[in-house]
Amino acid sequence: MFNIKLAGENTIIIYFGDHAAPKLAEQVAFYTQQLLDALGNIIIDVVPSYTSLMISYRLSLIDHHDFCDQVEQLLSNSTFEPSDVNSNLIEIPVYYGLDVGLDLDSLLNDKGLKLEEFIAIHSSKTYLVYAIGFSPAFAFLGKVDDRISATRLARPRIKIPAGSIGIADNQTAVYPITSSGGWNIVGRTPVDLSLKEPENIKRFSVGDRVQFMPISQEKYCSLGGTL
Repeated sequence: MFNIKLAGENTIIIYFGDHAAPKLAEQVAFYTQQLLDALGNIIIDVVPSYTSLMISYRLSLIDHHDFCDQVEQLLSNSTFEPSDVNSNLIEIPVYYGLDVGLDLDSLLNDKGLKLEEFIAIHSSKTYLVYAIGFSPAFAFLGKVDDRISATRLARPRIKIPAGSIGIADNQTAVYPITSSGGWNIVGRTPVDLSLKEPENIKRFSVGDRVQFMPISQEKYCSLGGTL
């Protein structure tokens, strides 16, 4: 089921559900690709999110009524199967150290975990990309294990180093650039996810999966990481 709503002069939002879930994120990814494949010549931009897809289109080529008709017809005639989702597995090396994990020590104490246990829990699963945030390389990933979920900080930090790995509620993410934020910082990656690297514009897509790979401090520094 889906619901199409007007969002602007040349923009619509397609709602596929009400609550974020892995299957729904895969559906959004599937239909995003279906629409781009079929209507790419008249689509300007697509912005997938947890439960919806926003599409901007070229009014010079098609009017609102005809565009919605084509979208509705395509969605109605497409059958989603999880195996049809073309998702990528993205591996990100992470140094889980108390010197870079700004909230790691307090989180370990709160959860009653040893560092090795935390690392094993956080890095043992693949995370689904549910949505893209303030940057094309800021991917909201879920769902983290309940044993390490943590509420946002009461007072957000003004400056979080680029590459920091954070946890907020049941999601985790990588800060691609130095910025403010209220996530619990548990490690850092040496991978440059800033837009200085052109490929990062399309590094993550909704429906992709991310695996964090633990590395030592020595390896982190050898890959260009800073302490």
